Amino acid sequence: MDYNVSGNNLTFANKTNVDFEYPILKVLEVYHFLIVVLDIPDTKYYNNNVFAFNTTGDFLWHIEDVELYEKGRYCAYIDIIINKEHEVVLFNWCDTAVVINPQDGEVLRRYPTK
Repeated sequence: MDYNVSGNNLTFANKTNVDFEYPILKVLEVYHFLIVVLDIPDTKYYNNNVFAFNTTGDFLWHIEDVELYEKGRYCAYIDIIINKEHEVVLFNWCDTAVVINPQDGEVLRRYPTK
Protein backbone atom coordinates (compact mmCIF):
# COMPACT_ATOMS: atom_id res chain seq x y z
CA MET A 1 0.00 0.00 0.00
CA ASP A 2 1.33 3.42 -0.90
CA TYR A 3 1.05 6.15 1.74
CA ASN A 4 3.15 8.87 3.33
CA VAL A 5 3.44 9.97 6.96
CA SER A 6 4.59 13.45 7.90
CA GLY A 7 4.09 14.60 11.49
CA ASN A 8 0.32 14.73 12.09
CA ASN A 9 -0.57 13.96 8.47
CA LEU A 10 -1.26 10.71 6.63
CA THR A 11 -1.49 10.95 2.82
CA PHE A 12 -2.79 8.09 0.71
CA ALA A 13 -1.82 7.26 -2.89
CA ASN A 14 -4.99 8.91 -4.16
CA LYS A 15 -3.88 12.15 -2.44
CA THR A 16 -6.48 11.86 0.34
CA ASN A 17 -5.09 13.53 3.48
CA VAL A 18 -5.97 12.74 7.06
CA ASP A 19 -4.81 15.25 9.67
CA PHE A 20 -4.65 14.25 13.32
CA GLU A 21 -4.49 16.37 16.47
CA TYR A 22 -1.26 14.62 17.53
CA PRO A 23 1.76 13.26 15.62
CA ILE A 24 1.67 9.77 14.16
CA LEU A 25 3.78 7.37 16.22
CA LYS A 26 3.38 4.21 14.15
CA VAL A 27 1.48 2.85 11.17
CA LEU A 28 0.88 -0.87 10.70
CA GLU A 29 -0.34 -2.26 7.40
CA VAL A 30 -2.64 -5.23 7.95
CA TYR A 31 -4.51 -6.86 5.07
CA HIS A 32 -5.70 -3.82 3.13
CA PHE A 33 -5.93 -1.51 6.12
CA LEU A 34 -3.68 0.96 7.84
CA ILE A 35 -3.81 1.04 11.62
CA VAL A 36 -2.48 4.32 12.98
CA VAL A 37 -1.20 4.90 16.53
CA LEU A 38 -0.87 8.55 17.56
CA ASP A 39 1.95 9.83 19.77
CA ILE A 40 0.13 11.29 22.77
CA PRO A 41 2.07 13.46 25.24
CA ASP A 42 2.24 11.87 28.70
CA THR A 43 0.44 14.93 30.11
CA LYS A 44 -2.69 14.40 27.99
CA TYR A 45 -5.66 12.20 28.75
CA TYR A 46 -6.29 10.59 25.36
CA ASN A 47 -6.44 6.81 25.63
CA ASN A 48 -8.24 6.07 22.34
CA ASN A 49 -5.33 6.93 20.06
CA VAL A 50 -5.68 4.11 17.52
CA PHE A 51 -7.52 4.49 14.20
CA ALA A 52 -7.94 2.41 11.04
CA PHE A 53 -8.38 3.44 7.42
CA ASN A 54 -8.82 1.61 4.13
CA THR A 55 -6.51 2.07 1.14
CA THR A 56 -8.36 5.17 -0.07
CA GLY A 57 -8.32 6.95 3.29
CA ASP A 58 -11.84 6.13 4.43
CA PHE A 59 -12.15 5.96 8.21
CA LEU A 60 -13.00 2.43 9.39
CA TRP A 61 -12.83 2.36 13.18
CA HIS A 62 -11.45 3.90 16.38
CA ILE A 63 -10.25 1.79 19.34
CA GLU A 64 -12.88 1.34 22.02
CA ASP A 65 -12.39 1.86 25.74
CA VAL A 66 -10.80 -1.16 27.38
CA GLU A 67 -10.67 -2.15 31.03
CA LEU A 68 -7.05 -1.81 32.14
CA TYR A 69 -4.97 -4.02 34.40
CA GLU A 70 -3.24 -1.06 35.99
CA LYS A 71 -5.34 2.01 36.55
CA GLY A 72 -3.87 5.25 35.41
CA ARG A 73 -4.97 8.50 33.92
CA TYR A 74 -2.59 8.48 30.97
CA CYS A 75 -2.89 5.10 29.25
CA ALA A 76 -2.39 5.90 25.59
CA TYR A 77 -1.31 3.12 23.27
CA ILE A 78 2.39 3.18 22.52
CA ASP A 79 2.98 0.24 20.20
CA ILE A 80 1.30 -2.16 17.81
CA ILE A 81 2.64 -5.48 16.54
CA ILE A 82 1.62 -8.66 14.80
CA ASN A 83 2.49 -11.50 17.18
CA LYS A 84 3.63 -15.01 16.32
CA GLU A 85 -0.02 -16.15 16.18
CA HIS A 86 -0.60 -13.47 13.49
CA GLU A 87 -2.77 -11.39 15.81
CA VAL A 88 -2.74 -7.60 15.97
CA VAL A 89 -1.75 -6.52 19.49
CA LEU A 90 -1.77 -3.02 20.99
CA PHE A 91 0.26 -2.06 24.07
CA ASN A 92 -0.40 0.90 26.37
CA TRP A 93 1.27 2.68 29.29
CA CYS A 94 -0.94 0.90 31.84
CA ASP A 95 0.45 -2.63 31.50
CA THR A 96 -2.37 -3.84 29.26
CA ALA A 97 -2.03 -5.58 25.90
CA VAL A 98 -5.11 -5.69 23.69
CA VAL A 99 -5.65 -8.16 20.86
CA ILE A 100 -7.94 -6.67 18.22
CA ASN A 101 -9.72 -7.71 15.08
CA PRO A 102 -8.02 -5.43 12.52
CA GLN A 103 -11.09 -5.35 10.29
CA ASP A 104 -13.42 -3.71 12.80
CA GLY A 105 -11.30 -2.85 15.86
CA GLU A 106 -13.22 -5.24 18.10
CA VAL A 107 -11.27 -6.16 21.22
CA LEU A 108 -10.90 -9.94 21.18
CA ARG A 109 -9.05 -10.23 24.48
CA ARG A 110 -6.65 -8.42 26.74
CA TYR A 111 -3.83 -9.50 29.02
CA PRO A 112 -1.41 -7.93 31.52
CA THR A 113 2.10 -7.15 30.31
CA LYS A 114 3.70 -7.00 33.73
